[in-house]
Amino acid sequence: MNRSVIDASLVLKWYLSDEEFGETSLRLLQRYLDGDVEFLAPTLLEYEVLNALVYAQRKGRIEPESISLALEGFFDLGMELAPVTDLFPRILFFCQTYKCTAYDSSYLALAEAEGVDLITADRKLFDAVKNNLKWVRWIGDL
Repeated sequence: MNRSVIDASLVLKWYLSDEEFGETSLRLLQRYLDGDVEFLAPTLLEYEVLNALVYAQRKGRIEPESISLALEGFFDLGMELAPVTDLFPRILFFCQTYKCTAYDSSYLALAEAEGVDLITADRKLFDAVKNNLKWVRWIGDL
């Protein structure tokens, strides 16, 4: 696993201490920081992370001031974020085939186009595709 697409479900575990598989996600982050792995994601990752952190704050899971720190840290990682405009036909295919959102399908389409694994902590997404897309990896299996 030198290069992988990661989704927001994994990234959020870096910032929300009450998340399952938090330690596994932090080990992956450390491997990224050590230069052992490369992560990439669709550009929508920025918006998904921000939205989820705001939602978590509303639910009392994170302090408001922690959101800014988390976002600064996230942006400082310099992770490669790729546009997915050219992948819309595959995004639509994944939406229709696996009954998942365009957001989730964007991660699938990018991983497929790059020929790399997608690492997810989204159980619903993983369960929808696990029988057909062997390059989608569940965080709990790492």
